[in-house]
Formats: sequence, C-alpha cells, structure tokens
Amino acid sequence: MLRLVGALLLLIAPTYAAPRTIPVAEIRPGMVGYGLTVFEGTKPERFAIRVVGVLHNFMPKQALILIRSDDPRLIHSGIVQGMSGSPIYLDGPGGDRLAGALSYGWQFAKDPIAGVTPIENMLAELRRPRRGRDHTPSSEAANEPPAPPHLADRGNGVGALVPAAVPLAASGFSARALAELGQALEPYLPGAQLLPMATGGAPAPGHAKLDHFEPGSALSVQLARGPDINLVGTGTVTYVEGKELVAFGHPMFNLGEVYLPIATAEVHTFMSALSTSFKFASPLDEVGTLIQDRQSGIVGTLAERAEMVPIEVHLHLEGKSDRDFQVEVVRHRFLTPLLASVVIANSAQSAASDVADATITLRTRLSVRGFSSLELTDHAFATDGLSAKVFGMANGIRAIGELLFNPFAPVHLDHIAVDVTIDYQPHLAEVTDLSLRSEELEPGTRPSLRVTLRPYNGSEYSLSVPIEIPKVLAGQPLKIEVAAGNLVKPDLAAPENLAGLVANLRQGYSARSLVVTLETPDEDLTLRGHVMSALPASVADTLRPSALARHGEPFKRTTRIVVPLAVVAVGKQSLQARVKELSPASGELR
Repeated sequence: MLRLVGALLLLIAPTYAAPRTIPVAEIRPGMVGYGLTVFEGTKPERFAIRVVGVLHNFMPKQALILIRSDDPRLIHSGIVQGMSGSPIYLDGPGGDRLAGALSYGWQFAKDPIAGVTPIENMLAELRRPRRGRDHTPSSEAANEPPAPPHLADRGNGVGALVPAAVPLAASGFSARALAELGQALEPYLPGAQLLPMATGGAPAPGHAKLDHFEPGSALSVQLARGPDINLVGTGTVTYVEGKELVAFGHPMFNLGEVYLPIATAEVHTFMSALSTSFKFASPLDEVGTLIQDRQSGIVGTLAERAEMVPIEVHLHLEGKSDRDFQVEVVRHRFLTPLLASVVIANSAQSAASDVADATITLRTRLSVRGFSSLELTDHAFATDGLSAKVFGMANGIRAIGELLFNPFAPVHLDHIAVDVTIDYQPHLAEVTDLSLRSEELEPGTRPSLRVTLRPYNGSEYSLSVPIEIPKVLAGQPLKIEVAAGNLVKPDLAAPENLAGLVANLRQGYSARSLVVTLETPDEDLTLRGHVMSALPASVADTLRPSALARHGEPFKRTTRIVVPLAVVAVGKQSLQARVKELSPASGELR
C-alpha cells in the first residue's frame, strides 16, 4: 500500500530538468552566481553569491567551496540555520551550473560567508546502494550503541566553523523538557548549533497541501509528531532527480542508511541572532522518507514511507483530572528509547510541572511483535519532580533499549503505553541499619533480622524479618544484605535468544520492597540460559569457563526473601555472620 501511495505521488509531482553541474576543479575565486532558499512561505527565492575560494581536503575526500553573499537579507542575518542544503549555482558559458549545497557558516561572523559542499560528493550518496530496511539500525541487532558522529572540528569559540545546521523545531515541549532533550542529544548533534528550540514544529491547521519538492524547497525530517508533541529538523533541498533528492549538504545525525519520515515545510520568517540566526519553520505534509544520512548530505525518496512507533501517555495526578497524550517517534534503535524517554517526561511535566518531592509510579506496557505484552512497573521518589532522568532510569523505558540493541534478532516494537501516577508526598524510607542478636547463628533455626528504616521527615522504625538458617550451612560464613528492591538483580542466566531476553525482562523486584539476600561462599553456575544450583563439585569444576571455551558462568549462591513495603525504599546495608558447626552430640552429619 505504501509503495502504491508513493507511485501515485510520483505521477502527480512536477518534474525538473537535471541541471548541469560544475566540478570543484573548475571553480575559481571571483566566480558569481546565486543560491535558492525559502525566505518566507514555501517558494524558493534567489540570493546572489560570489566565490571566495576553495578549501581542499576540508573533510576526508571532500573539499569546501567558500562563498559570500551581499544579499541585503543575509547581510542583516548572516548565514541562517535552515539554509543548509540551499543549492548554489555558478554562472558560466552555456548557462548556470550547480556547484553544491550551502552547508557551513561561521559562528558570530559579521559577514555572510558560507561553505558549500560540492555537488559531486552529494550525488555519490544519491547513487549509493542500499542494504534495505531489514539491515538498518531501526531493526538490526547490535551489541553496542553507535558512537557519536564526528563532523569537522566544530569548537565553540569565536570563529568556529559549524554546519549551517538544521534547527530542531519543537512544539508541545516545556522549557525544561527542551533543555533535557538538548542534553540527551548533545553527543550526537553539532553542539549548541542544533539545540532544540521552540520555533514551531506542528503543521498549521487547514494549510494548503504541498506534496512535492523543488530545488531550494524547505524540507523537514520528523523525529516526533502528533496532536500534542512535534519535533522536526528543517533544512533545504539541493537537487531533485525523479523520485529521489539530496539535501542539507551535511549530515543530520550521520547515522548512515536510516529511515525517517520527511515532509514539506513552510518558513515563517528569519530570526536574526548575534551567534547564529535561524529559520522559524513548520512541517506541512509527509511525502517520503529519509534513506541516507551521510557526511555530504542526506538522501530522501518520495516512493516510500517510514514507520513510526506510537506512544500513549496517561497521567493521573491526585486531585486533578486525568490527562492523555499521544505522539509517534521514529523507529530507530538509538533514537526510539531516547525520544520515548523525553516525550514521556515532557507529557508528564506539562501537566505536573512542580519541582517538588514526588512519589511516582510508572507502569509501562510494551507491545513487541511475536510476544505477549511486556508489562513493567517502576516506583521512584524524586526531589525535583518529574525530570527526564526519573523516566530514563525506569526499567520500563530501559527495556526499550535492551530490546532494540539485543544481539539475537530484529525486534518490532508496535506500541508503547505508559501510565504515570504522581503523588506529591514523600513516601520514602531509607535502610539505615541491620542487626542480629548474635553474629553466630545456630544451624536449623529461624532467627529474626532487625532492619532499621528512616522515613523522609520522620522517626526511625524497625522491622523484624525471620530468616532461615539451613543445617547445610553449618560451619560457613554468611553475608546478609538488605537493599531496596530496585537495586537487586534477580539471579538470572544470561539469555541465549530473544525469547530468553524477553523472559528475563519480565523479572525484577519492586522499589516498594526490601530484598534480604543471604550469600554463602558456595557457587552456582549458569549454563545455556539456565541457573544450575547445588551441583556436585566435580560437575561444577567441569563446567567452569576455561581459557578456550565458555561453558558456564559462576556466581555466588544466594537465598532471597522479599518484604513488601507501602513506601519506596532506598539504600542498602549488610553484615557478616557465621553459622555454628553442628554439635557432635546431635549425631547429624553435613
């Protein structure tokens, strides 16, 4: 169906004659021409330019053409974020020739001087073969997240050369959520030049439909969209060839082959600034998908559509009406968990912006194709209200990343639903002390462990937890630890397949509980995804990992007792004890 829609769009979209191009080797200082970009609305307009020179080997196998514009609009604003990708044409015998895409500018520059990515580098990306959707980061298994991309050395000082950039226009985001999003994206974006900003981001109601691009058109890459939240990056189209196009002249994230939705866009105005000016722009109509995100620019196609992940957030706040939020985020193993965390936090913050002590319950339901719903509950206490950090550390949100980065098989995440309950009361207790009547324990008895808790803004109190001391522990040392449930990992074998990973994600202890752990010097093993307990010593020695093969993973043998609480527990304490030897008079042998 998506392919049919793309084919119909191609039939009705206008076509453009392929321009003549000029290679870098023929470009000389003093040559003149013009660029195309949208200053306001949707129609590209010309601005005059003159070549200053060429920087060879500016990037690996890529030069940079320096140009200057004396257009009055750019003399006032300088090079503007959102102009990246503006096609630059040079005059010459036989007519205009396409030289490349305006792509770089100077921070705090007084003159409208820009760098241009040569068109030959961009066309090489247009012709690059694709691996296909089944082998892209949206679904491809991987052990480690991608390293942050490195463009040119950007720096942050006066005179730093930075990409002309793609303003990340946001709508429906609070100032706090925008700042948190900027911090989360910082390693993957060109510093402060691409910080998200509240400059629009939602399509105008009742806008005139625009379903095609031309050179100089504004193009938006949609990262999140919906009736409540939108996040888009807007730049300029450089060249259109049939159903495909190149734009930006520099990467957006430098993620390589990737599938993100692209839309036509409307420019409202330029915002002039002392540091770097930018375009106010809003997306209009989704028309295709981004398919390449490379050093010299992005490549898009009108023949396909990109899938997104729907997210629903239900917020319950004592004494107020419930609120619901709906948004879609891009389907990508790095971007999906990051954006999900931020948009969920933003949804909650928009309805409950108090920076105050809060007890939070987060119920997350992940619909993973081929499995029953994965439902995870988190309890947390925060002194600064609903920050993105609280949501980012929740098991339900972290499970998204574990699924998408799994090393076994592709995962298709169909839907994310989150229920958030906020109580502005400090329902919190810290574990401060443990004690036993004696550090020497009798085998075969049930002594009481005294656990001391200190509630927030309250007096300490104690719980008595019976623990069982089996006779088989006679003569052994024993470590006893009490910790908040969310700090304790269940004794689970490393998964051997995707089903094992999903099963492990369903396991865990609640932060509204204490977990008492009794640990002995004995060891158990994990083998092929299973925990092997109480193995004979000869068998355990055979299965231990050797230098040449990895058969089993040893871990300390433990017994656990879970104590439910009505508050969120924090902290942990431990003590050492020893189990007495059995009395010879008892006639019992170990």
